[in-house]
Amino acid sequence: MHAWVIRLPDGGAMLVDGGLNTPEAWSALDAGVCAAAGGWDTVRIHVVTHMHMDHVGLAARAADTSGAAVVMHRLDAERMAHAAAHPEEEAEYRGVLLRRAGAPDEVQRAVEAARSGAQSLAPPVRVDVMLDGMEGEVEGAPGWRWMWTPGHTAGHLSLYRPEDRVLIAGDAVLPRITPTLGVNRQRSDPVGDYAGALDRLLALHPSLVLPGHGEPIADGAARIAELRGAADAESGTVAGLLGAEPLTCWEVVDRRYPGREMGVSTRMLALRETLAHLDRLTAAGRATMAEDEHGTARFAAA
Repeated sequence: MHAWVIRLPDGGAMLVDGGLNTPEAWSALDAGVCAAAGGWDTVRIHVVTHMHMDHVGLAARAADTSGAAVVMHRLDAERMAHAAAHPEEEAEYRGVLLRRAGAPDEVQRAVEAARSGAQSLAPPVRVDVMLDGMEGEVEGAPGWRWMWTPGHTAGHLSLYRPEDRVLIAGDAVLPRITPTLGVNRQRSDPVGDYAGALDRLLALHPSLVLPGHGEPIADGAARIAELRGAADAESGTVAGLLGAEPLTCWEVVDRRYPGREMGVSTRMLALRETLAHLDRLTAAGRATMAEDEHGTARFAAA
């Protein structure tokens, strides 16, 4: 996972993302900030591209150390705040989601146990600036603009410098894998959101993409176009797994990844992403869906 330090014209610095709240990650971030920016006292602004713990986990400690304003998109900032304030309701939502996907009861217990063990990796952080809308200037970072690039999360954002067309993409554009997408409480079509975000990024013709994971991407436009095609192809793959017999999302995942052993977190990601594609197919009339009295959804080819 990458954190990026950007030197600003006034001698200050902007930090983008951070890492998990572990001693090893903090040591690496501290060394990087000191080497690239001369120390934490130069960091004026800390932009977090999205709410996942490997990106936001060190935000609270970085803010305490630097005094920098923490900046996120409103959708992810509000989602984080709600999760911190209402953990029982969040667990109930995950239970409803797992029942809808047709997951066995023991899976929910495993999911909650895994989440409880990971809470220390991303302590609560106060967000000072909530960005809203599609795009705008990054206040305090002259020459940089932010863009709303949802899909991976509802409030994912990317940063762009028009002068040299450098794009800091978070997890919206990755060099070797496709970002995970998934159903969420805030948006009805995350797959469509992601396709639209990629279209907007492609129109920028970025000269260099700095991703949240993996090596920088020199031919950013080609990779963005590749990811755009993959988003539609994945919906087609999921559609091809459906037939006349209705299937739960859990059963579709087993068909999508035959023979693959998945841990709890990986299975949860696969369920959320597959459900997002199934919902999109249903909305487009390419699949049918019916829910039983327990809230479990079953999908069939239209």
